[in-house]
Amino acid sequence: MNDRAKNVYAALLAALMMLGGLTACGDSASDDISEKPAKTDRIAEELSSAVDESTESESKDSDSKTDDKESSSKKDSNSKKADDKNDSSSSVDSDNAASDSSSESSDHDSSQTDAPHTEADNNHTTAATQPANDHKTTTTTAAPAVTDDVDDSDPEDAEKPTKYIYLQDTTAQYSGDGIAVQGSQIVIGKGGTYEISGTLTDGQILVVTDKKKVKLHLNGVSITNTTGSAICCQNAKKLTINSLPGTVNYLEDGGVHDADKGTIFSEDTVQIKGEGELNIKANYAHGIQSDDDIIINSGTLNIASTKSCLHSNDGIEINGGNNYCLGGTNGIKTDGYINITGGSSVFIGGVREEKGAIYCDGPLSVTGGNFWAVGNTCTMPDAALTTANVIGVMFANAQPAGTLVNVSSDGNVIFTMSSPNRFKYVVYTGPELLLNAEYNVNYGGSTDGIGDHYVYFGGSYTDGTDGGSFIADNPISVYTIS
Repeated sequence: MNDRAKNVYAALLAALMMLGGLTACGDSASDDISEKPAKTDRIAEELSSAVDESTESESKDSDSKTDDKESSSKKDSNSKKADDKNDSSSSVDSDNAASDSSSESSDHDSSQTDAPHTEADNNHTTAATQPANDHKTTTTTAAPAVTDDVDDSDPEDAEKPTKYIYLQDTTAQYSGDGIAVQGSQIVIGKGGTYEISGTLTDGQILVVTDKKKVKLHLNGVSITNTTGSAICCQNAKKLTINSLPGTVNYLEDGGVHDADKGTIFSEDTVQIKGEGELNIKANYAHGIQSDDDIIINSGTLNIASTKSCLHSNDGIEINGGNNYCLGGTNGIKTDGYINITGGSSVFIGGVREEKGAIYCDGPLSVTGGNFWAVGNTCTMPDAALTTANVIGVMFANAQPAGTLVNVSSDGNVIFTMSSPNRFKYVVYTGPELLLNAEYNVNYGGSTDGIGDHYVYFGGSYTDGTDGGSFIADNPISVYTIS
């Protein structure tokens, strides 16, 4: 309702109220009452006229809006028809483009002339034509992404070795670049993956690259060197030695070689992994010596060493594998850190009073795995860094070589082990250890269990000396037998 109609309604309402007032006055207002129908009729006529005008005006407005909508709808309908023609034309044109390009141009022009040529509709037609072009693009088969099976920048990720070395007593044959044979010394001068097989009776694998990663796959290798290390890495970003599944590999050094004091020597990080077996004998010094880190991830690793089995300037990480380290001085030693997160390991120290199963000059953390350690000394883990439970038994007096130590809890054997050398410390960690559990210690005696690297499994332990018991009220507990 417009403003005029509102005003008329207000006037009518006032008039009616006045008439009502007159009626309430009785006879004195009788003359006016006789005139009321005429007044009312006039007011009604004015009101009707105003309402009609208002309705007509609103109807015109509504009709105008309806016309606009219908016009817009017609335009949209026409535009849609034109778009449909354009889409159909584009599809046909795309199919026939190779055979009749002039027909494509003619059809496209014809489809545009069917639509109204307003600026808005031209813009709409342009926008509607674009998806047809996009459709042709998206239906085109894209070339597959190019992937490399071997990443030359990181050959450690390679699935298949790319270069081969065949050891033949005092020489070798090879395929692939980056390899040179100089008598009984085989030189690797480029980064990459190398599969090595055969026997080298008196020689060496020498790695000298421009700081590239080198991965050696050992496939039934036997290398002995009477005058130095079996594998010497003088320059590489990282040296990975992988014992291939089902293979047994053997490395042995000899002579005096102070410049590379290890059967495996590297100036850079050494990583040991695989599903095969690697046996190392160190006659001069260490089994594996690294001026950087030593990382043990998997495989079977057996080391018998004149000095330390694993010796690192920076750190040692044991994340997996079955590892046996029989050291002439220390089982494992580092000037830096040791992290043990997994695997099953035996560390045995040598006979000298100050040498031990584990020697760590920095932090030692144990967060998983099993290990048995026995020696004259043994570095205990840092409580703040260790999440596994660890127990140690320390004897005030050294025990003779071959003496058994048996630890049990609630009638269940936790471990039984001995050492080929005299010892004072026995340390163990494993998932069956419980905080606040009571442990009983016996030593000496005998066992009919199956021995594996001086650790005995199954069978019965008898006739030992009672060493007493203790409660492991801390994650790292050491019990002393005087």
